[in-house]
Amino acid sequence: MAKKGDPRISGKYKERRLKVLAMAGYVCHYCGQTADQVDHVVPISKGGDPMSWENMVASCKSCNTSKGDRSQALFLGQNSTPPVFRSNPSPTIGHIDQTSPFRTLRKPDQS
Repeated sequence: MAKKGDPRISGKYKERRLKVLAMAGYVCHYCGQTADQVDHVVPISKGGDPMSWENMVASCKSCNTSKGDRSQALFLGQNSTPPVFRSNPSPTIGHIDQTSPFRTLRKPDQS
């Protein structure tokens, strides 16, 4: 729990937390569910900066609670759900771009 002097009880932290959630589209970094919390990649108890943009990711309550004070690598290594990277397309959902110069055109066999 936050103690006196902890930056997490400041208005600046609350504003930053909301910006992190908004930038992530309120999607959990770990499982893709709705995020309502911010997780610190390097736990504060392990020396992580509580106010660093690089140390904050959107998280759902379940993932944030499950991760606890473990490192992100350890949490993901022990978790069966792969992380969600919204910038990467899904390998299971796609389409063939007919205008792509890389598509393969094959002529039918003329036997």
